[in-house]
Amino acid sequence: VLSIINSLNIYICNLTIGKNKYKDVEDEVINIKKKNEELRNKTLNIIDEDGQILDKILKTYKTRKEEPKKYEEACKNGVEFCYNVVELSIETLSLANELEKIGNKMLSSDFKICKKYAFTSVEAGIINVEINLESVNDEKYKENIKNKCKDALNLAEKLK
Repeated sequence: VLSIINSLNIYICNLTIGKNKYKDVEDEVINIKKKNEELRNKTLNIIDEDGQILDKILKTYKTRKEEPKKYEEACKNGVEFCYNVVELSIETLSLANELEKIGNKMLSSDFKICKKYAFTSVEAGIINVEINLESVNDEKYKENIKNKCKDALNLAEKLK
């Protein structure tokens, strides 16, 4: 989903750049476009990583009683991966928010769609963090991640 949102942000940038009405903000829009291109590339690459992490969790799940530390470590890797998705979602939401302020006003529904999907990606990432945390026994680690998720959700609320 994030790669689609970033692509839509790039589309909005392309329909803003070169328009006389938006000449004053063209450099900002070009910068936002570059950042969205980088994010789109990152999000396309994480698809493979997601499969690898899930595969590791599933493999260690089978031996979780004999090797609980390996299973917990795999789950922590899942947590970190999912939290990374939360962070990428917030970056995407932030860029959509910036673009909404200066981008082509004819695309108001596109701004709203980008922000809605990016916010939903934050929520979905947090759900995945919470699922992986269920198999983690390290209470200090869990509390730290829960606080980070709470802060991330608060930030996303402000940006949407």
